Amino acid sequence: MKLNRILENRNLSKKGDSLKIFEKRISDSWYLEREIMIRKFSKKDQYQSRIQYIVFLVSCLEFFLEEIFKIAIDKNIISLKELRKFKKFKSLKFDLTDLEEINKNKIKLSEILAEEMNFQNIKDIIVLLKSLNLDENYKLIPPKTRNFNLLKIKRGNIPKKKTSQNIEKNVVKFIVDSFGADFALPKEEDEFIKMFNTLKRMILLRHKIIHKAQLIKLENWESWAYSMATAQFGYIVYALYKLKKQNDKPKN
Repeated sequence: MKLNRILENRNLSKKGDSLKIFEKRISDSWYLEREIMIRKFSKKDQYQSRIQYIVFLVSCLEFFLEEIFKIAIDKNIISLKELRKFKKFKSLKFDLTDLEEINKNKIKLSEILAEEMNFQNIKDIIVLLKSLNLDENYKLIPPKTRNFNLLKIKRGNIPKKKTSQNIEKNVVKFIVDSFGADFALPKEEDEFIKMFNTLKRMILLRHKIIHKAQLIKLENWESWAYSMATAQFGYIVYALYKLKKQNDKPKN
């Protein structure tokens, strides 16, 4: 068991609303990505920036899902009875040294179980979705009542040239037209599948970038699509967690 990683993750966790922290990380990095496009960096530099952005998006999503998983277990929103249904949790074994370290460092059950998960793996992401009653509660997810931070364009020190203004106007129009000014969620099954497949492609791209060192030529619209799919999925997972917390608190 990777006890060292569990202890390291404790230092990375931040107090506060997990969804707001997640949104801020995405919106701040998207703003930087947008600035690179507005300032007309070379195509090569833009491609390099976008592949780093994809790596960051996947990391943000992975960390957020892990935090939600741990919190849900700590608050008994996801029960051990539910997790026993999944094969990956049926073969956990610890020796005396592990147990000694667990006791000494007061390691929680949620931290141990989270270490068994890999939230860059679609199968493990599906485990989380099922544990949060996706099938039963998806239609109950409330729409967002405010715009997502990506739509709150920061002007910063953008060059005041006509070309830049036109680009900025087109950027905003694209986002609003494609995703809705009120952060429209994919309510129909085929729309959800499309969003989920976008996440799968993003995770695969991250694998190619990290493990194959590939310079992938991503266009602006692609990075925005990955941004919105990541943000939408994060909100959906958080909303499922809140719904289950409110309506279903099973006992171990």
